[in-house]
Amino acid sequence: MRVLFFLIFITNAYSQNIFKGVVINENGDIISGANITTDLSKEVIFSDKNGVFYIKTDRENFKITISHVGYSSLSFYIENIYYKEFVLESGILLKDEVKVFSTRAAEKSPFVFTNFSKRDLDIKNESQDIPRIIQSAPSSYYTSDAGNGIGYSGIRIRGSDATRINVTINGVPYNDSESHGVFWVNMPDLVSSSSSIQVQRGVGSSTNGGGAFGGTINIKTGHLSENFYVDVYNSLGSYSTLRNSININSGLINQKFNFNLRLSNISSDGYVDRAYSKLKSYYFSTSYYNKKSTVDFINFSGKEKTYQSWWGTPEARINNDQGGMEKVIWNNGYNEEQSLNLLSSGRTFNYYLYENETDNYNQDHYQLHWNLDLNNKSFLHLTSHYTFGKGYYEQYRYNDNLINYFENAVDQTQDIVRRRWLRNHFYGITFSYFQKREKSEINIGGAINEYVGDHYGKIISTNIPNTLLYNPTYYFSRGEKREANLYIKLNEEISKNIKFFADVQVRGYDHNSDGTDNDKSDVFINSSNLFFNPKIGVTKEVNDKLNYYLSFAIANREPIRSDFIDSKETPEHEKLFDIEFGKNYSYKTGMLNTNFFFMKYKNQLITTGEVNDVGAYIRTNVERSRRVGIELINQLRFGLFSLESNLSISKNVVFDFNEVMYNYGEDFSKYEQIINRYKKTNISFSPNIIANNQLEFKAHKHISLFFNSKFVGRQYLDNTSNQERIINSFLVNDMSIHYSFTNKLLKIFSLVISVNNLFNEMYSSNGYTFGYFIGKNNEVRENYFYPQAGRNYMTTLKIRF
Repeated sequence: MRVLFFLIFITNAYSQNIFKGVVINENGDIISGANITTDLSKEVIFSDKNGVFYIKTDRENFKITISHVGYSSLSFYIENIYYKEFVLESGILLKDEVKVFSTRAAEKSPFVFTNFSKRDLDIKNESQDIPRIIQSAPSSYYTSDAGNGIGYSGIRIRGSDATRINVTINGVPYNDSESHGVFWVNMPDLVSSSSSIQVQRGVGSSTNGGGAFGGTINIKTGHLSENFYVDVYNSLGSYSTLRNSININSGLINQKFNFNLRLSNISSDGYVDRAYSKLKSYYFSTSYYNKKSTVDFINFSGKEKTYQSWWGTPEARINNDQGGMEKVIWNNGYNEEQSLNLLSSGRTFNYYLYENETDNYNQDHYQLHWNLDLNNKSFLHLTSHYTFGKGYYEQYRYNDNLINYFENAVDQTQDIVRRRWLRNHFYGITFSYFQKREKSEINIGGAINEYVGDHYGKIISTNIPNTLLYNPTYYFSRGEKREANLYIKLNEEISKNIKFFADVQVRGYDHNSDGTDNDKSDVFINSSNLFFNPKIGVTKEVNDKLNYYLSFAIANREPIRSDFIDSKETPEHEKLFDIEFGKNYSYKTGMLNTNFFFMKYKNQLITTGEVNDVGAYIRTNVERSRRVGIELINQLRFGLFSLESNLSISKNVVFDFNEVMYNYGEDFSKYEQIINRYKKTNISFSPNIIANNQLEFKAHKHISLFFNSKFVGRQYLDNTSNQERIINSFLVNDMSIHYSFTNKLLKIFSLVISVNNLFNEMYSSNGYTFGYFIGKNNEVRENYFYPQAGRNYMTTLKIRF
């Protein structure tokens, strides 16, 4: 039985005997995740994303104590009132927030964003990757190659994939410089060392790294604490999933030093056949504080070994279509072993059979942050960083020929094992200066970064004895990219109720690459450009409950490495014009945000159906495309219940789209290109409806129940709006029980039991399609999907000493 937990938008609830508080800092910015205790009970409550908390009581006089890691703890006495703003003064640990100050949107700014506090992250931290944890943000959904959120995973925001989402860690760009991709698998369990994550939609306030074409994800790491503690995490779940993690925090030593160390190990067999993951990681930081400055050194690393599952499952296999599977076997030239694998597998089919068909990668990050308080109204922040990555994926090739790799090789068919390597360095500096005046704030900053990456392949074995590999490296290319940006941000209070925001960024890059690609074709890239990215916005506060905002932003983004290598024409850079308009309304028991967006693209790079020599899709520029939609976000608290809901409705279209297909003739003797022209179609992988619910019920002072629902509308696999090439809509419900308590021995004892995909929905969250003609009227079309896990379980135990 499918249950749809509809979004609820209620503006009035129980008001009798409810005290409402709002936690802010000295600048008037809200503070989420503050700890609130009273003399009414031993219960600890937290301020929500808007700094709001509620206390139900029949007493008119009581004591409140509020604390937050970044502020000095204070106590307040409440007498005969039912609403109050609490102002916390900055403590020494607030200096740690400077690392992300320049890359995050501030409260009451004209941008749309979702903040995930430390508590939000802890509630959802069950060993899965960050995309699954933050997928409740509006207009967002995640996908997993292995099907259970561990291993290779990704997230889309407003239909944009990882290559168009700007990701920073402590203000340092994380997107790969050449592909713009984000590989979360290289940062296993980083969420356990993260104190907050902000997800912005649209262009937002992105400053460092490539322009955001769908959204930004800003991660802040570090668990600064005044007191020593040791956290031990253990998770056990379906598909032999196991996570062991230990985190040691020294607390503040002499009010000057802090040390933090985390070691983690995660393993899982995955939902898809053989799609196992073996992930190891650590995080270390040391911080020094004095009256005027702070210094933070951060080092974290991830090592992953994952069995490849990126082939997907044929639609015929998912539908148990025997005739369709026979066509897949014939079309792709499967041998006997491969055919048996397809016919005997279920929806968890994995094309790969070779024992070590794995991806192996290690990535090390080093960051040094220095913050100097020039006076009580201005500060200077500098960051230097270095990232080193090296790894390969191994492939078994049936009936290949060394002559395809080396000119002087023996022309003989044989089985080959090859490895494709990537070795890269990324380093640079970021800087920012902030000054607060009476009615304005100014922020000046920028970054200078350099990337060097080697792409090369090696043949490591063959099945023919005495085969001599004089030069096992069969291709090599080096990519070098330099980029720099400078920005100026201004917040100006025009009047008592109107605030103006302006941001001007200039970003330039120089990308060069030469050598040979994995198909032995020549690689030559010589691309440079200078982008001007302005943003302006205004916020108007009607009263303490209602405000409006309007913003306009322009973002430019350069083509990626494969666009230059595969395209027959030199690709042009993409441009986005983004308009956001909305209102925030707070009422006694919650808030309601309504946001309208209009995103117009020029020269957006999309796939057309044309492929390169190894079957990969080629992207080309399209002149016009756009996304238009509305986002509704509601937070409601009534009695022992709290509800967070969001609904996104959008229309995503591309104009004058040309699909490219090929006709190989009935006997594969010819090679004819066919172009199908479309006037207006839907953009692929862009659902028109996305909805989220999170309902929390405080059943007992030690027990909370969570019920999460996510609905994602249907998506097209390509840009033709063809009804036979879609990912069906899906509704997934998760439920969890949280039990926690504290005593003199244990600072925290937390047990979480989760049932994911409660109603066993059989769904896929990603896929791809390809097609061609064999003769004029015989079209071959294959759809592939990435099926996600059915009902599965996870138990997580956290103990703090």
